[in-house]
Amino acid sequence: MSLTIKKIPTVLSIHQMDEEEDPKFAGAVRRCCRAGKKLPTLTFAPESARDSRLMKKVRSFGSFDDLRVPDIDGYSNEETGSYNSDSDSFSGGGYVQDVSPFDRILLAAWEDRFAAGLFRYDVTACKTKVVPGGYGFVAQFNEGRATKKRPTEFAVDEVVQAFDGGKFNFTKADKAEILFAFERGDRAMKSSAYNSAKTIESSPNVMLINVSPIEYGHVLLCPRVTDCLPQRISPELLLPPLYMAAESRNPYFRVGYNSLGAYATINHLHFQAYYLMEAFPIERAQTTRLPQRVYKKRHRHGVAVNQVTGYPVRCLCFERKDATFEALADLLGNACERLQERNIPFNLLIADHGARVFLIPQVFSHRVAKGEIPEDVAATGVNPAVFEISGHLLYKQQDDYDACTQDAAFKMLACASLGEEEFYETCSHILAETESAKGLSDAMHAAVPEHTNAVVPDSNATTEAIEIAARKHRDTADADPGSPTSPPLLSDGDSADGVVPGH
Repeated sequence: MSLTIKKIPTVLSIHQMDEEEDPKFAGAVRRCCRAGKKLPTLTFAPESARDSRLMKKVRSFGSFDDLRVPDIDGYSNEETGSYNSDSDSFSGGGYVQDVSPFDRILLAAWEDRFAAGLFRYDVTACKTKVVPGGYGFVAQFNEGRATKKRPTEFAVDEVVQAFDGGKFNFTKADKAEILFAFERGDRAMKSSAYNSAKTIESSPNVMLINVSPIEYGHVLLCPRVTDCLPQRISPELLLPPLYMAAESRNPYFRVGYNSLGAYATINHLHFQAYYLMEAFPIERAQTTRLPQRVYKKRHRHGVAVNQVTGYPVRCLCFERKDATFEALADLLGNACERLQERNIPFNLLIADHGARVFLIPQVFSHRVAKGEIPEDVAATGVNPAVFEISGHLLYKQQDDYDACTQDAAFKMLACASLGEEEFYETCSHILAETESAKGLSDAMHAAVPEHTNAVVPDSNATTEAIEIAARKHRDTADADPGSPTSPPLLSDGDSADGVVPGH
């Protein structure tokens, strides 16, 4: 079945309308990002990113038993490797204090645009709460994003689509939405440098505000913005967001990506990021080694790949051990390219300053098209894009926000998950060492796959039972590789190594 969204007229801002009427109008991004123009530019030092693994971070691979964790690991001493847990740089009021040049520049520019009234609503007035229960789902009532966010302008039944300059894209955005360009420096640089008016030499990586924000400091990173790249991942295009995550010294700054079909609404390459002063539940989930029949190597080129367990959506965690960002981007980017070839929508969440990336294949939109989403889930109107599928749930109606429960959140996210066997078969394919897979030359145009073995929980399922099963899973993780020990909504227990230890 083909899934389409009704075509709608391109939505333009007042400045963009002026530009259409007056070709000399210079207020759009594409006009101020040409070679020879000047932009505020933050140049990062790629060599300093290797220290990001030692930075202060959300304590990962923890337990859902303690809701108030994240305990935040202290900043490390880069010379000795020791940690200092007393070096918090956060205010108690929920706002983020400056902790690095990147954070300081980003937040100062973001607040300047906030004061100028460039956002469609005041996100700081949105109600937010932690949903009771062990998972710690974070719920937000954001009516403005539901009513004022730009609608999708393309069919969502294909993960890869050509860029269409006739539809809205970020070159048409108001230049006032630009915060700065984010460019790579040379190897001789020891730290990042900011220039308030640097001459552009080629298509820049541009940081923009998200005019329909989810949280404080919500920004968009548009790599090579005037090259008009479609919303599609390749290894080299993962480097700017990884380095952006490393530039922030704040553990609550995460970067996300939505593919087409996984609730990206603009087909122009962009990544999103914001500060959320809580742990995403997916960050707290434990991980286990993938079954040997799926992925034989524990590490590859200094990157560990494991499955996330005890979480409603089956997904992978790529963890940078002694790898470079280039090695991480290569392995992760190749996996994303293969998902794109198979027409499988996915999300990426970059956490811990780029030290961990969650790859989340999902089929929620496929099930919507086939009428497989339970009525109570569909009625909420929550679309599981990257931040929602990671546990930050945006409700569009006050009643749904007031009534949200852990069971309801778990049920909703489980609707996005691949079935167990399909997940493992997909993992085996995308993690294979060969650069191309046989028999997939026509996969770009293949029909939407059936998901006959997918499990959607019934309305009587409770997360209490799931949590008990999760504890049993951890206790039996060393079982015989051929004997599954976990319930359907958890990964099976044929891992040889059990739970991956924390940092």
